[in-house]
This record gives sequence, C-alpha cells and structure tokens, in this order.
Amino acid sequence: MRTAVQIRAPRNAIRARLLWGEPTSTVRGQRGLVALFCEGEIVAYVVTLARRTHLFVFRTLAVDDRFAAKVPGVAPHVRLLVDLSTAGRVRLVQQLFAYLVKTGRNPSALPDEFYFRLSAALGGQLPKHKVLQSLLQPNEGSSPWM
Repeated sequence: MRTAVQIRAPRNAIRARLLWGEPTSTVRGQRGLVALFCEGEIVAYVVTLARRTHLFVFRTLAVDDRFAAKVPGVAPHVRLLVDLSTAGRVRLVQQLFAYLVKTGRNPSALPDEFYFRLSAALGGQLPKHKVLQSLLQPNEGSSPWM
C-alpha cells in the first residue's frame, strides 16, 4: 500500500511541503502535487496555515490501521512519531534532518525509538544543538542504529 502526501504551493491559504521524504512518484491532484511513498518510509511534513507552522514526522504503514494516526493531507493512517507546533522546535528538526543527510544517514533507517526520544527531548524546554546530536549516539548496552 502506498501513502499519499498532499503538497500545496505557497499561493494557497494552506501551505504543505515535505521537509524530508523520498517519494516513489508524484502525481497531480485537485489541490496540487501528491507525493506517493512506499511502506516503512520516514516522512517529515510541514503544514503552514495563517503563519502557524506544524511539523509531523511519521512512518508509512503497510496497511491502513484505523488505530494509527490521521495526519491532515495524508492518506491512509500513519505511525506518528513527532508532532511539533512551535517555530523554534520545527527549525531544530529541520537542522537535524539536514545534519542526517550531510553525514550520510538515511532517516528511514533510524528506528522509531530514535524519533520517540527526539519527541520527548523537544517536549520540554528547547534543547541545545548538542542534545539533538546526542540522540544519534546509542545508549551503552543497546544496539547501535547507524
């Protein structure tokens, strides 16, 4: 099963873009481009409405699980890993994805636990840049994911 993610141009009241994701293809829909993803892929999706930015990081699923998360502009349901709505935290995650790409790490190869830890770290006070990099280091005694 493929997951469809709606991309909306800046001229619309709602703007939606991919921060990260490697779609298998794109098709033209009624409201703009639609990116199609295979199962198991990590997607970072940014939705902006009235100067409010919202970031969703999710993993696509093999089947439509009605108990999974519903993300606006995304069909079917997905496994939601990170959900942020402050500009500073969205910027930090954007920098993190840039760092992952720069260092040759594939965000889809990282386990869900990494993103849960990221979400927990960003849930409190804004962490420093070093805190985000430390999330990439596996704990002692755990299996490395890089």
